[in-house]
Amino acid sequence: MNTNKLISYIQLINTTGVGPVLFKKILARYGDVDDALSVLSQKRTIFPRAKAEEELMTAEIKHVKIITIEDDLYPYNLKQIEDYPPILYALGDINLLKNNNLLAIVGSRNASLSAQKLARQVAYDLAKQNIVIVSGMARGIDAAAHAGALSANGNTIAVLGTGIDIVYPKENQTLYNQLSKEGLILSEYPMHTGPQAQNFPRRNRIVSGLSKGTLVVEADIRSGSLITAHQALEQGRDVYAAPGAPYDSRSAGCNKLIKEGAILVETAEDVMENFNFTQVDFEPRKIKKLETPDLFEYSLDNHKNNNDSSENYDSHAKLLSLISDSGEDIDELIRVSGLSTEEVLTMIVEMELDDKIIRLPGNRVAKAQRG
Repeated sequence: MNTNKLISYIQLINTTGVGPVLFKKILARYGDVDDALSVLSQKRTIFPRAKAEEELMTAEIKHVKIITIEDDLYPYNLKQIEDYPPILYALGDINLLKNNNLLAIVGSRNASLSAQKLARQVAYDLAKQNIVIVSGMARGIDAAAHAGALSANGNTIAVLGTGIDIVYPKENQTLYNQLSKEGLILSEYPMHTGPQAQNFPRRNRIVSGLSKGTLVVEADIRSGSLITAHQALEQGRDVYAAPGAPYDSRSAGCNKLIKEGAILVETAEDVMENFNFTQVDFEPRKIKKLETPDLFEYSLDNHKNNNDSSENYDSHAKLLSLISDSGEDIDELIRVSGLSTEEVLTMIVEMELDDKIIRLPGNRVAKAQRG
């Protein structure tokens, strides 16, 4: 796409009141983005061209490519969803967009160590089979999935809920740097867009839309990961879920998905048995609405379910979140937590005294079960 037309695209999608669906309708009505801007300017204030030019210049300086729905590089799978983003900001290996064999792996941000290990191993094994792993670069399952694919020298794509130049959460700076060199980072949001509650559920439709299926690993009933699974179903994609203990609230969402027909996954083989490597034309489905309140309510403002920020995420909460009901090795907890041996051992004693965890044989601890 030529520069002038790309600037017009940036103007239209950034005009107040114009979202992806309306953008598509406007373009279908007027045929050309400049004609659309000309008509629309008579009805509302258009995003200034000078600011659109500045946006493009900033992207070029930061080596970010802007891809539109009219470009050959625009992902085939994503183009089939109703509310596809008209433009994508891309940083890294844009040739990954030519690959249609993608699988999303999502799950709890406050994931147990066992769940993170499962996500990492499945991502590793699938990446070895030339499946591109897609996730959202959040802490927990997302980060584990990206890391698994990268460690296999495989391919992985991170879809951000911020501008592509914003690292969020900040603790994933190293992962971001690695993804920008060895994988691909995508966003639909303008440069410098900070974390905003409503953007993360919207981001999830791209995670599922890029992919042929979505695997959920450890998710609460009201987590953002179930929203992603719900969107995948609506988009006609397969949904996979890793089962968990029935008394662990972090597994309740996955267990519910399996009851409703999701493909049960314990290893990468379970995905491979169902994965279709041919080009697929997806059929959107009408399904029941999620049994959850407004999806924005369970966004960044809800720490338990969706908060990616490092603030107020103290060491005790971090350590406890890594411990599953089935148990974790203490030495492994020390390694993964990033805390010192003394800190971890002290906190384990404190949590044991508070009846939050119990000791298990073999230098292991597990979450205590509440009556």
